[in-house]
Amino acid sequence: MQKAFSLQQNELNQANALEEERKNILAQIGALTLDMETARAALPVADQKRRQFLASLVQHYGVTDYRGARLENGNLICDLPDAPEPPAIPPSRVNGGLEAVKE
Repeated sequence: MQKAFSLQQNELNQANALEEERKNILAQIGALTLDMETARAALPVADQKRRQFLASLVQHYGVTDYRGARLENGNLICDLPDAPEPPAIPPSRVNGGLEAVKE
């Protein structure tokens, strides 16, 4: 069973104001959702531009072998691979070394 009550004018005005506020908030949510979708679509493009810029900087500074690059505090930081260790050179024996000297 339901029973209807007629609202007074001030109650009706208040209910309409609340409904209008709700509609405005829903409209804001819709607009922000569209903005978020637009931003999400633009992010990969911005990332690609940033990668291309970093690659051009690395090339400009003559770095050919690097694992990664980033900008930090106005500097280009390149992560370079570790330099290979030079081959071990066996100790040389001058004039045949100590084995040649017999007492």
